[in-house]
Order: sequence, then structure tokens, then C-alpha cells
Amino acid sequence: MRKDYINHFRQERPLEGIFFVDFIREVLEKRSRRKSEHYAAVYDAIIKHIESFSEEFDCDIFTNSVTSEFLDDFIIYLEDQGLRHNTIVGYIQKIQSLVRRASQYNYAVDVTYDEINLREEPTNAVFLSMNEITRIYYYKFVKQYRRKAKERIRDLFVIGCLTALRYSDYSTLTESNLQKGFIVKRTKKTNVDVKVPAHDYVKEIFAKYNGVVPGGLCIQYFNKYLKIIMKEVGLTDEVTYSYTQGGRLVTVTREKWELISSHTARRSAATNMYLTGRMKTLEIMKLTGHRSEQNFFRYIRLTSDDTARAISGDMFFRK
Repeated sequence: MRKDYINHFRQERPLEGIFFVDFIREVLEKRSRRKSEHYAAVYDAIIKHIESFSEEFDCDIFTNSVTSEFLDDFIIYLEDQGLRHNTIVGYIQKIQSLVRRASQYNYAVDVTYDEINLREEPTNAVFLSMNEITRIYYYKFVKQYRRKAKERIRDLFVIGCLTALRYSDYSTLTESNLQKGFIVKRTKKTNVDVKVPAHDYVKEIFAKYNGVVPGGLCIQYFNKYLKIIMKEVGLTDEVTYSYTQGGRLVTVTREKWELISSHTARRSAATNMYLTGRMKTLEIMKLTGHRSEQNFFRYIRLTSDDTARAISGDMFFRK
């Protein structure tokens, strides 16, 4: 057990600080109306973990209690709760951002909060090749059960795979977004205008539904049936990956269909554009709406075989 030593930041209430969870709630109240339900849920989870930590170790956490020492101990606490490494990274980065904001609001903070620099580990996110996307697009559903519903979900997913839009954007496309051979959309998350050439499949799908693209599905329902569809299509290749959970390395093997979700579409589009070798990174970023190369390359999913094939034609490997 690694919890018993955490008790060294108990303190009297500082005059310039406020309870950290009160500050988080204050920020959440101001911003949640403009954000998604997921945004609020993440910060609610952070609040619950801080409150549980505070109760378990009998310590009050103020804005200036969030030191590098506290964050080290909080990370250990979250690991003991069985959280995945990347979830913990996200929580710590958000806490650091909140402390930075508290400082801007003239609340007392401890400058060491920014000394912790956790890195995300590679995820198990997969992408679909253009051959796989074509296979999905032309797949004929044999089973009559929910055949039309499956077709609609499949068609919507294919649009995502060929536009690099997020689900919140490709699931809300209308006829007005198809303009002179381009998909034009202001993104919901980043409020950026993107203009993507419409693939022939995308045009065909728009025509199939007379411009009324299938949508209005909650993302949980969409992801549930998307996996059923991908399994039926036959995407059963085994994928082995590792991740850290509860401070321990876990290695698992899954069939590919189990790892596919609404977000696979955006990753697939970005990766396939990159793999063509004909588009510059900044050009693709204009299409995807990414503002930094660092964030863009988080979406690129290449195996060593993919990389080898992509560069095999380069002059470096010729006489």
C-alpha cells in the first residue's frame, strides 16, 4: 500500500486561497453552458476524486495546496483507484490549467504546480485503410434485422472516414454543407471553418438520401451498432496493444471491430490523407482543422509496415 505517507500538506486555511473544488465549480458554472456534456462530466469526475482524496487523507485542498508534491501523491492515489495512465494525464493537465486560471484570478497558488510533466502513452486507436473503407461502403447487409438502420449508420460513418470531421460535425451535415463539390462546415468543438473536397462516395451518399444525411443518433447508440456492423463486415484481424492501468502495464489482444468507434473515422481520414504522400502536412491540417502539428500527429496511426511502404519510393532508397 502506498497511501499511508500522504499527509504532509495539511495546513491552516490560507488567507488568499479558496477551496480548490469550489474554484473548479465556479469555472464549470461559467463555461459548461458553452461546452458539451462530456466536458462537464470530466470536471465532475476530477472534483469527486479530489474530494475522496481529501477525505481519505484528512487534508483540505486549496488553490495554493496544489503543489508538485500534492500532484505526485494525487497521481499515486489515482493509480491506486485503477485509472488508466492517459486518463490520469488528462486529469493532471486539467488541474494544472485550473491552477493557472486561479492565478489569473488573483487567488494564491504554489508555483511548483507546473513542475509535473506527464506524457500520454500511445493509444490503441486503430485506423481503416482505403481498401477497408471501400469494403465497408459496398458491403451488402444480408440479414434483414435492422438492415436499413445499419445502412444509415454505415453511410454516416463512411462520410466521417472521408471528411476527417468529428462525429459532432459529420452527424449534423445537411444539404447546405455540400457546396460545389466541397463539404463546408464550421466545426462545433473548435469553431473553425473547414472546407474538404467531397469524395465520390460522399456525393453518392448525399444523393442516396436526397441531401438529408442520416443523423440525430446519440453517440452511444451509434458506437454500439457500429461495432456490430464492423463485425458483420468481417474486420476481425487481431490487434495487440498495451496500456498502463493502476500503475501496471497491461497487454491485451482484441479483434479490430471491437476497437472501432465514431472517432476512428476522423483518424482514418487524417492517416489516409497523410499516406498518399501527395499532401503536405499543413494542407491536411487545413482540412482537419488542427491548429498544431503536435495535435495533428496524434491522429496519425501508422504501423512500421505502413511507414515502410510510404517511404519505399523515396530517392534515398535508390542508386
